[in-house]
Amino acid sequence: MMKFIRYLLYIIPVLTAFLRDTLFRNLPKEENHLHYLFGKANAYDQADLINRSIRLYEEILRKDPHSIPAYLNLGGLYFRRNLFEQAIPYYEKVIRLNPKHYQGHYWLAVCYWKLERYYAAINTLEEVIEFLPTFKDALNLIGDCYERIGEGAKAEHYYLKAISVDTQGRIIHGGLLNRNIQDKKREERLRH
Repeated sequence: MMKFIRYLLYIIPVLTAFLRDTLFRNLPKEENHLHYLFGKANAYDQADLINRSIRLYEEILRKDPHSIPAYLNLGGLYFRRNLFEQAIPYYEKVIRLNPKHYQGHYWLAVCYWKLERYYAAINTLEEVIEFLPTFKDALNLIGDCYERIGEGAKAEHYYLKAISVDTQGRIIHGGLLNRNIQDKKREERLRH
């Protein structure tokens, strides 16, 4: 019952947008309906009504089998629920449809990383970095992958690249460059 109530809260803005688009915007009927289906699928997803959300995305894909947003959203739906194996085929489909879709590559690599398939993540991230060499999240993640497989020099190389392109200074979740801090925290835990 709570999921349905949450769904109602999420669908209200979708219905409002649908009515606004129908009455005041001159969108083609099919495009307006497609926007509504995406909004409704997202409302189901946010309310944790996953099967209904999946059915709507499948409906969208029947109408447009090349809909990259639908594949990305399906991948994200599984990813957010820690179902990384189920997310992988959707991100792979995005990449098949657009080999240079950096978000598809990145999220596929994150799934591999979460599954501790670091070599697969590295291969995927290298493709992203090849056509988007300043993608700091990819640089950071590939550094983390190299660190986890014990290749510290390569990890440091990618971490430093990530730092050099990060103008906001929000980089590095890996431990290689913060080893002293980690060692101090470990010593403090041992003392207590």
